[in-house]
Amino acid sequence: MEDVAATGPPGDVVLTLEQALDLLAALEDARDVLVGTDHLSVLAQVEGQIQRLSRKLGFDEGGSDVI
Repeated sequence: MEDVAATGPPGDVVLTLEQALDLLAALEDARDVLVGTDHLSVLAQVEGQIQRLSRKLGFDEGGSDVI
């Protein structure tokens, strides 16, 4: 196993479709929790990640639950 600190992070990370959908679901859950708080900057970051991942998975606007 390589030392990440010595080599740096990989240029790309490849996920299976199942892994990507699990990640998307986790991000959407985190977003839903943040919606009820006053942490707008964190919410904006999570929402941006959801939108990018959703587009990569072929969903036009991240599905019907994008705020």
